[in-house]
Amino acid sequence: MAVRSLTTVTLNRVKEIIDRLATGEAVSLEERIKLQKYAIHIPFIAVMLSKAIRNRSELK
Repeated sequence: MAVRSLTTVTLNRVKEIIDRLATGEAVSLEERIKLQKYAIHIPFIAVMLSKAIRNRSELK
């Protein structure tokens, strides 16, 4: 199994999208698709994404 890594720029972009998702701000469909692709292959992105979704549901 190959370990996948992200560049610093990509990681910062992913974190920014996840932060917007967690606070309930707008996230485009294209950004959501990219997040899902990263989450499938990179476990810590999946964890960050699930925490953001959980935090968002607590906001409501």
